[in-house]
Amino acid sequence: MPNKKSAIIGGRLTALRNLPKHKPRLQKHLSKNYTALSGVRGRGRRGSKSEYRITECPVVDTVTRAIDYGPPEPGDVPVLMGELVDWLSSTAAAELSAPIRAAILTHRFLSIHPFNDGNGRTGRLLATAELWRSGYRMRGFFSFDEYFNADRDRYYRSLQMGLPVNFYEGRHDPDHTPWLLYFVETMARAADELQLKAKSLYQGAAPDAPPWEELSRRSQQLLTRLLARVLDGVENPFAIGVSDIASWFGISDKTAREWLQEWTEGGLIYPVLVGSGARVRSYALAEEWISACFKIRESLSENSGS
Repeated sequence: MPNKKSAIIGGRLTALRNLPKHKPRLQKHLSKNYTALSGVRGRGRRGSKSEYRITECPVVDTVTRAIDYGPPEPGDVPVLMGELVDWLSSTAAAELSAPIRAAILTHRFLSIHPFNDGNGRTGRLLATAELWRSGYRMRGFFSFDEYFNADRDRYYRSLQMGLPVNFYEGRHDPDHTPWLLYFVETMARAADELQLKAKSLYQGAAPDAPPWEELSRRSQQLLTRLLARVLDGVENPFAIGVSDIASWFGISDKTAREWLQEWTEGGLIYPVLVGSGARVRSYALAEEWISACFKIRESLSENSGS
């Protein structure tokens, strides 16, 4: 890998390592959440096992219908997946930093394209799982899909890396530098945004707000998401639906409904009813927390203007 690009990646990793190194109170809060997020789990159903594809499955441009990528032949998929697992278990992989290892794992998986559908989602889930396993526990605060979808063109360009369409023409073990740069830059940007959101909770906390420390980590994550909406100027930022929770936390709709019910019973949110049958349309944040979020925004505005 060229020295200049290695230095850039090294800089991004340094930014990630330095994420919690700020005010002691913030550091303690982030550290507590990062190291214990494994407790934030739902009771969703286990999906059925998916078999490897047994047919050709080219990736086609949805507009031009041109073939963007020709994955390996179905008969080679089991062997290639076995090699990928062996690599992930190897000393060479273990010696890599976690973000680099997760990035290479994701790219190699997507290059193999082992399933007929869902390869992208599964690849991003693999990245999240590998980072989680390595101590980067940002679940609920960071979603690869959220960042990739924000600029899909750049995501696909970085994934393609200017390589030939055919897997057998250099895609099996290429120079991953363009993808690594994109992947680590995305992580660094997410870490920076998380840092600012967490700091804002403390910088602008209203004295009459309910005690943050008494909330569960899951509730803290939800409030951080909603506060980010306020700071971003989102219209109706405190409206929450099942799909929001499922997307933010990477859980099933069934588990999202269970969590919403728990938050409702705890008084953090309340259901918004519609129709004569009192059907729940969505949920909204409790008034005392809405007031606290707006006070935080006002405090941040005053600080930025001074």
